[in-house]
Amino acid sequence: MNKSIVMAPCVSLKKLETLFIEMTAQNCNLRCKNCYIDFKDKKIKDFIPFEKVRQMLLNIDRKSLKFIHLTGAEPMLHPEFNHILRYCLKFSSVIIHTNALTINDKKARFLRKVEDENNIGNEIIFFISIDNHIEKENDLLRGRGSYRKAVHAIQSLVKYEFNPILSIVNYSLLPEEEIKSNFKSLCDSMGFETTDLNFKIIPYIDKSKFVEINSGIDFENLNLDCVKSRTLTINGVFSCPLLASDNRGKCGNDFNDFSKKHYLETQYCSQCIAHNKNLFSFQL
Repeated sequence: MNKSIVMAPCVSLKKLETLFIEMTAQNCNLRCKNCYIDFKDKKIKDFIPFEKVRQMLLNIDRKSLKFIHLTGAEPMLHPEFNHILRYCLKFSSVIIHTNALTINDKKARFLRKVEDENNIGNEIIFFISIDNHIEKENDLLRGRGSYRKAVHAIQSLVKYEFNPILSIVNYSLLPEEEIKSNFKSLCDSMGFETTDLNFKIIPYIDKSKFVEINSGIDFENLNLDCVKSRTLTINGVFSCPLLASDNRGKCGNDFNDFSKKHYLETQYCSQCIAHNKNLFSFQL
């Protein structure tokens, strides 16, 4: 009897342009509906040690590095957040993925000082999570009060000359141009002048859904995060932030010895391929 083994398609890391650092996997001050994180305990303290971040940045080849992303559940809850941010700014611009609940006028003023102290010219860029331009609809997804706090954070950051990017998960499945138009009106009402670069529309990834992959796809030229990035977590190196708790996405224990290959075998991968876009990384 002939037996055939179906292998998942494989992509390789071409060059390390983006590093994601998962500051915490479970510690968050929101419990958003449809979040890809399966929260176990509200008070879990699984923060990545500063020393692990330091060793990573000393071990990698930084020639092609463009951005370091601080991600997680809520990265700004890390007790050494300021220390890690300052250290990362020595190597590249830093993008903070945040629900912005901890950002107020005082915090924005402090972060402006941190960026200005950096004499290399690297920037702090904010990805502010907000999923609907209507307060009630947003809070149904993200929790009561999250809309007003996000808006206040955006206003505080703009006051101190930051140019935040709104990170919007397209739960409503609307055309991207319609979403941008709605949020542009919101930003205009705040006195925040925006361009298309200020809106990152993220397709909704249903973790229970698997999309059949067309065998005719040119996998070598897919525009996926895992082709240009890796994610550091407390448990090792992974191919992307969505797979940071999935052993199918693990590439190694550290950056001394990690795999540059990733097999696209998860339900996340199948949907990522279908959208063929960078879900997390920043592209100028």
